[in-house]
Amino acid sequence: MAYSVTLNGPGPWGFRLQGGKDFNMPLTISRITPGSKAAQSQMNQGDLVIAIEGVNADSMTHLEAQNKIKSASHNLSLTLQK
Repeated sequence: MAYSVTLNGPGPWGFRLQGGKDFNMPLTISRITPGSKAAQSQMNQGDLVIAIEGVNADSMTHLEAQNKIKSASHNLSLTLQK
């Protein structure tokens, strides 16, 4: 089930990604830093990243996803799936 999360910026957001098109793996949340903005949302380790800032993440490489997240200065909008 997909759900949306908006983290209020600026970063750091407090989560790590793994995977990406270049790894032939879906982008997933690999780690959430305790006490971080991500930890205060409903994000969970292992959630799939469906979209970043409204852009479908299916075809993103790991670096493209990181850069998209870094470019979000005020708020970070993610669509995730449990």
